Amino acid sequence: MNPAAFRDIAGMAFRNLGRHRVKTIITTSAVAISAALYIFMDGWILGMNLESRRNIVAYEMGAAKLQSRAYFEKKDELPMYEGFKDWEPLAAALAEAGYDSAPRFVFTGTLYSRAGTAPINFNAVDPQYETRLLRYPGYLEAGRLPRSGAPELALGSLAAEKLRVGIPSRPTRSEFEEEILGAAASEEDRAFVRSLYGPPPAEKGRKPFSAPDEAARAAEEEKLALKEGLSPAERDRLWGILAASGRMDVRISTVIDIKEGQDSIRHVNQLIDAVVVGVVNSPNPKTNGNVAYIPLDALQDEAGLMLEGSVTELLIRKAGADDARLPGADEAPEAIRAALERSLAARGEVFPVELAIRGWRDYAQDYIAAAAQDNISSRIMILFLFLLSFIGISNTMLMSILERTKETGMLRALGMTDGQVLLAYILEAGLIGALGSLIGILAGCLINIPMVARGIDYSAMAREMNGDYGYRIVAVFRSAWNPPVIVGTGIAATLLSALAAVPPTLRALRMAVTESLRFE
Repeated sequence: MNPAAFRDIAGMAFRNLGRHRVKTIITTSAVAISAALYIFMDGWILGMNLESRRNIVAYEMGAAKLQSRAYFEKKDELPMYEGFKDWEPLAAALAEAGYDSAPRFVFTGTLYSRAGTAPINFNAVDPQYETRLLRYPGYLEAGRLPRSGAPELALGSLAAEKLRVGIPSRPTRSEFEEEILGAAASEEDRAFVRSLYGPPPAEKGRKPFSAPDEAARAAEEEKLALKEGLSPAERDRLWGILAASGRMDVRISTVIDIKEGQDSIRHVNQLIDAVVVGVVNSPNPKTNGNVAYIPLDALQDEAGLMLEGSVTELLIRKAGADDARLPGADEAPEAIRAALERSLAARGEVFPVELAIRGWRDYAQDYIAAAAQDNISSRIMILFLFLLSFIGISNTMLMSILERTKETGMLRALGMTDGQVLLAYILEAGLIGALGSLIGILAGCLINIPMVARGIDYSAMAREMNGDYGYRIVAVFRSAWNPPVIVGTGIAATLLSALAAVPPTLRALRMAVTESLRFE
């Protein structure tokens, strides 16, 4: 086909958009809505996954872990007896190679407070190393980090709420009178405590209580609220008043597993008295759940866990790494091991054969699998809506072409070949798809701008689900930009719209020209 003929056919297809204005608007709107919806949902899912992955690395485990091979094989059991010693030379060699590291001994147990109990995952850490590598120490809701050598704990905010330690933000009136105000030793302290609490502020959009909810209404009305914007000095003073009453005193109950021989494990019950000195409330809900942080050196002797220098893991991250980015090639396990081996060789040492380095993805398989399943199901739903939209487009094109059967016969009688007629309708449908996808991309991007900048606050849902809803995000779910999908959506919408014209056009072309001219 020569260029002039193609221009004439394309011009005719373009003019047909105006001739059949209502059908054009309806079909274009369907394409635009489908494209905008897909771009919005894809950006939202991508944003939640990226933020979750960044939070796993920045707040939970760094880019990689160094553990014994035997420990990794049983990591879900947290086998205390498969730890390793002499981690200090490895940490020093990693520092020389440009990596931060942080030792940990991970164990489980039950934490008892004056008001309750809770199962806890304990992380015995070196506060100095931990603060340099991870970011949760910068998100203390109240109190401070534990000091080295002291039996002190920093608790996740949800665990602190269950155990009723820390500073309560929404106490009942009876709890306030008996536990908080009762902790004040002087009238001056009592006046100070009273000044920090008051009636809870009215919540916007709150639904009125129905008759069956009278008990819930009454319970809600009798609550007080800690005033917002407390200064660090006020918070520290309130913490000190509550701590002096014994509110922060806790006891750890755990079992020490000691390996004796090849297959023999001895279990020793242990009780450790400690005091809660801080509450963590970071952007990662895992650090805010049933988690506690205790100094590693406070557990070395028989009064602790009899560690004798043992750790279960060494967290690793590139020094100065950007928290906004996921670990790159220089933080891959192979790259870290190669750099560590070079650093050890320069010292005349070798990498221990019983140890191995594995990346953060190996330890976040639960999240990755759940996110992948959620991602697939969401995309299937979006694609289903997309297909429904294009079924409607196909139906519109079918009706439009059938209504123009007589016109099609006239075009063929005037000398247009079947291929040219087919091309004309394909171009017409493709132009509708291109116009609709352009509008849809613009709408999707406009919707995505506030979603990327501000997102949607899901903090209320997070509180209801105790922070355990799959994603490693506490409050605000933000979208992300995905240029390949945005461009691909426009191309796919245009092609699918063009293809939607093929079946009805072929059906019309199967009719004889004379029959087409008589079609009513």
